[in-house]
Amino acid sequence: MKTVILNTYGPASVLVIADMPNPKPKPGEVLIRVQASSVNPVDLGVRSGNILPAEKGFFPMTLGWDAAGIIEKLGAGTEGFKVGDHVMAISPQPGTQVGTHAEFVALPIEQVVKITKSIPFTTAAALPLVGSTALAALQALNLPKGASVMINNPDGAVGAMAATIAPLLGLRLAEQDETDVDGAVDVRGNEHAQRAFVAVRDGGVYATIVPDWWKPNGVFTASRGITPLIVQNPANQDVLAPLAEWLEQGILKQDIEDILPLDQIADAHRRMEAPGRTGKLVLRHFD
Repeated sequence: MKTVILNTYGPASVLVIADMPNPKPKPGEVLIRVQASSVNPVDLGVRSGNILPAEKGFFPMTLGWDAAGIIEKLGAGTEGFKVGDHVMAISPQPGTQVGTHAEFVALPIEQVVKITKSIPFTTAAALPLVGSTALAALQALNLPKGASVMINNPDGAVGAMAATIAPLLGLRLAEQDETDVDGAVDVRGNEHAQRAFVAVRDGGVYATIVPDWWKPNGVFTASRGITPLIVQNPANQDVLAPLAEWLEQGILKQDIEDILPLDQIADAHRRMEAPGRTGKLVLRHFD
């Protein structure tokens, strides 16, 4: 199969197209013929060596968290899925070192949800990581319907998605200069995190997706009845299924800046490295 690999950490030029063996689905896994994937900032971090896998990375390595495609083959114990199903999937690549920038990927069914055939693969492929991260952060707050929530960067990728999802959960999106909000989600860290923390009322809730910002005995500790929550994307059906449902209803969609062929992935990385760029770049795997 055609796969994007890197044999060493480095600049975008280390990404090359190679012919690799097709993966075989293990029990509990499905083999997906990937029709589209997308590029996320975490891919750039892993490629450059700034974000290292929990265990020593092995080469050749394939990057990519997001995928949309068609089930090609089933492993044992994959009831509920069938060959030919259209699906959306997520792969936490730094942890599993299973990337989606390939013609085929085998993933556990917990990381896969079915989508209707009316949803374009390029639309679905733009959503898994950014959408599930935003949803997981909002779910972590566990706020009741009608509560106010601040997103401290509603114009960024995850922040914009969280701002879109919050009303779908019955939450009121707070203004950036609002105070005494019921909860807040930090998607930026640093001084932006501090300002959002101050805006939360005593006894409110606060969650961050920027774990390096919360350090033991660091800037933030439990105070005013608020215990900061660190949110890690669970990369499972609990956060994927609602996204698929909202996609089908036409009430959730990630803005896409451009769609490129898979073999232009190095150019996609270079474009994403430009200062201030937040647009979503999707990769089309087949013409």
